[in-house]
Amino acid sequence: MRWIVAGVAAVAALGVTGTVMLTGGSTPTPTAGDQTVERATSGEVTAKGTVQPITTQNLSFSVSGTVSSVSVKAGDTVTKGQELARIDQSDAEEAVASAEDDLADAKAALSAVQASASASPSACATTAAARPSTSGGSGASGLSTSSTGTGGTGGGSATTCGSAKTGQSQNYIASILSAKQSVNTKTAALAKAERELSGTVITAPVAGKVLTVSIKVGDTAKSNVISIGVVSTMVVKASFSESDVVSLTMGQSATVTLPGHDGEFTAKITEIAQTGVTSSNLVTYSVVLTFDTVPDGILIGQSANVTVSAS
Repeated sequence: MRWIVAGVAAVAALGVTGTVMLTGGSTPTPTAGDQTVERATSGEVTAKGTVQPITTQNLSFSVSGTVSSVSVKAGDTVTKGQELARIDQSDAEEAVASAEDDLADAKAALSAVQASASASPSACATTAAARPSTSGGSGASGLSTSSTGTGGTGGGSATTCGSAKTGQSQNYIASILSAKQSVNTKTAALAKAERELSGTVITAPVAGKVLTVSIKVGDTAKSNVISIGVVSTMVVKASFSESDVVSLTMGQSATVTLPGHDGEFTAKITEIAQTGVTSSNLVTYSVVLTFDTVPDGILIGQSANVTVSAS
């Protein structure tokens, strides 16, 4: 019986002790010097992509013909205005020469009409001065005419003469207008012939690197025969899943690793597609990242791994 009482006392003591541990042993409120701030680490999203020029231009001849020369090959670096290829120019050059001759003839015809109009005397004044009046009188008065068309033949002559002068002037005006229209038409024809001649040569519109050449000497000219990439600025085009792309923003920094290159390269997001592409029930969005500094020895089309800190 004594053991039972002792056991109960021990359990009671243990209960009191447990109460003290749970309720009486609370942690003191820390002071400002004791606090530590733990910044939540944001997640990272990754994607794979390829290295590409910031822009690519496909070049074509603007006229048909047979390719006579190709001056570049894929991988060549070209400068703005450099000739890349041309087709046979004999027909185009002949068309320009013919258009120049036609324009020269039209200008000569216009000059002749203008000279004829300025040198022609007034038929009215000559006829009126030489014809005597039938209204009577002698001497000087016999040369007078009636301005109103009354008092005999003299007045009628004045009216007829005026009509002849008006008709003659209208003919001159019509001839000059026709000659000027011919000059304008021939000028436009020459401009077209010159454009077609220039279209027989492909020149580089920008400095860059030749990506593809799909023609050779002897081929018939066609569209998109040479492509040039602007490699002064290079980008990575990567595909992010729809769950990851929502955490990306324009201008956000990223790191890029390239096979065969040591270290990481920095880049910024410069474009985010607004429309996704579905493949095998997976929706992805194209994201363009522009290198802050283009790595040396970078290759167009090489793979790249992109890491972006999710915002």
